[in-house]
Amino acid sequence: DKLKDSNKQGYNKGYAGNSGKPVKDREKVSSVAVWETNGSIKLFTGSHDGKWRLWNVAPPSGSNGAVITKEFEHFVGGPVDAVHLASHYFFCGFEASPVEAPDAKAGMVHSWNLNAAQDPPMELCMSPMAKYAGSGRIRSLWTTPDGSVWSGGTDGTIRQWAYTPSAGVGGAGGFVFVRSMSGHLGAVTGLVLMKGVLWSGGMDGTVRLWNIESGEAAHLIPAVKKDSTGNSSTAPGHHAGPVTGLLPFEVPSDQSTFVFSSSLDETVKVWNATNGECVASEKHGQGVTAIALTSDLKGNPLLLCGLFYGDIMIRGTLSNPPLCLLLKISHNFLGVGHELGPVNDIQSGPGNTFYAVADDGKLTCWQITGDFGL
Repeated sequence: DKLKDSNKQGYNKGYAGNSGKPVKDREKVSSVAVWETNGSIKLFTGSHDGKWRLWNVAPPSGSNGAVITKEFEHFVGGPVDAVHLASHYFFCGFEASPVEAPDAKAGMVHSWNLNAAQDPPMELCMSPMAKYAGSGRIRSLWTTPDGSVWSGGTDGTIRQWAYTPSAGVGGAGGFVFVRSMSGHLGAVTGLVLMKGVLWSGGMDGTVRLWNIESGEAAHLIPAVKKDSTGNSSTAPGHHAGPVTGLLPFEVPSDQSTFVFSSSLDETVKVWNATNGECVASEKHGQGVTAIALTSDLKGNPLLLCGLFYGDIMIRGTLSNPPLCLLLKISHNFLGVGHELGPVNDIQSGPGNTFYAVADDGKLTCWQITGDFGL
């Protein structure tokens, strides 16, 4: 929970949204994933009431907005912190009590084959005697087409699994635990694989790079301390607050690669994925809690930034200057915006759409229809 974690570290203390009333934890929507299937758009969401939900999105028609209809919901037993889609496999990270320790809580990762949705989910376990994915809640997930899965937990540990055709129950397909990678002091909130290097970001403010062949740490971008007035340090190559997300980016014209990072220190930073150098940094006036990529009507890549107080900013990526602000969707759009932030997740969809979820329990759908002049 970004709000809870940030309050522990002195960020945005006492925030309760425009209503002045704290949102019940169980109402918070933590994550969203977009599924394009058979010409239709569907969404998975996870929330702290212990359920993931499947929604159907009917696209906008004329002056009417999109219609979002719930199709299905499933109770997993505890708060859902991460949902992720890889091809036709749906992954859900949540907290629940393992069978062998019914009075304790652990992080779980289950995966459903959407082509055989009636089958029970595959469970990612540390061992036959530890039927859970970690001792802490699962805050981030990353997958690759070859069946590798990485999870980041609140225990500060990254864990890796590999899909094998006979590792599951009764000789069916399943996931085998490969290794764990430790170093973060707090929740691992972002994972990205770029050019064979795994990047991770955490609530400790650090960004770490890992050799995926050995699991060894390859590079550390340390955090810096806030100054005596409580403001973030001006050091551009370091975060001065919890990292809330990571995002890979490849420049279409020359295939150069970068990693975006967002933080409660109010910045988004851009890192050269080849050498780890910080090449850009932009302040937002409030904590940045979620980031995603989309595009304008011309195909120019844009950066979506979900913010702590419920605002959403749209920024250029290849713009001059870098990360220039193009549009701000204010949380003050009552009944439309996220009045009770933070925005916990934001994901792009087809047709210049994007979807956001927040602590206010809302799932919102947006579409870019104008020209930003890029």
